[in-house]
Amino acid sequence: MTRVAVSGAGGVIGARVLQWLAQSFDVADAVGLVEADSRFDVGGAEVLVHLRLTGNNADRVRRVLAAADGVRHLTLVSSASVYGAWPNHPTPISEDLPVRPNLEASWAVHHADAERMVLEWCDQGDRTAAILRPAPVVSSGLGGPIGEAMLAAAPIRTGSDDPPVQFLHLDDLASAVVLATQRRLSGVFNVAPDGWLSPGELRALLGARPKIRLPMPLPKRLDRYVARRVGHSAPEGLLPYTRYSWVVANDRLRSEGWEPRYSSAQAFVIADVGMPWDDLNARQRQYATLVGAGAAVAVGGWAAAAWLRRSYALR
Repeated sequence: MTRVAVSGAGGVIGARVLQWLAQSFDVADAVGLVEADSRFDVGGAEVLVHLRLTGNNADRVRRVLAAADGVRHLTLVSSASVYGAWPNHPTPISEDLPVRPNLEASWAVHHADAERMVLEWCDQGDRTAAILRPAPVVSSGLGGPIGEAMLAAAPIRTGSDDPPVQFLHLDDLASAVVLATQRRLSGVFNVAPDGWLSPGELRALLGARPKIRLPMPLPKRLDRYVARRVGHSAPEGLLPYTRYSWVVANDRLRSEGWEPRYSSAQAFVIADVGMPWDDLNARQRQYATLVGAGAAVAVGGWAAAAWLRRSYALR
């Protein structure tokens, strides 16, 4: 029987994964990793699962690995954001694409650094590591910080950009972690539902919710908007991840026997808390639209008058 230690067990997905690990027939003990005086104790475990999805992930991984001398296998939950979001990306992205996170997204850079350290750790001995790169993780009332942020940014488009999007249900990530840990998979594996949401499909799920168009470049405005929507500090540097496609293929993990239970659409519907617009009835929405249109005309008229006054003053 295998003793498993879990780092980040008190985080967003920790309780769910601990539950799944404890229910697995070949896992004798799933324990939260003990941290004291900035040092970790793996409790004699031979298998380690690292789930930390927030903060400086790379720094925590560095300290965890320093305490993992007796560990023979590590399952690391990273992020598909390590591929970056670039206009020349293929759709979908396979694990063969080089890691190239957008530098303004420090969370994506930290994940890439954590992956590098895990690969170096594997090279130092007879060890294996499964690096999981999930799409944005969401669930009802729970989700990863990237998943929360991408949900909040769903109605927002910058300029004419309209990329496809993916959402991974928390339970599907948990099942992927259990599979990688049980079978001690080695290598990099994308974790994502089958397919993705096209711009049209996302618009249909958003319903009557108005699409928000932001002029370029306004990265800080987007970050502030997302932080207000999620109600706490949110990952910064989201702009490229809302402009360009970074959806991933799940073929490699599927070939190992993993199957997602939820599609991107199902995960979105389960997790989406909606917007204030959703609470309005048809008459209220119509009124709000008319008021918004009137306000836009008024603002436009005021701007034109101000321009004319300025023009005459300069003569």
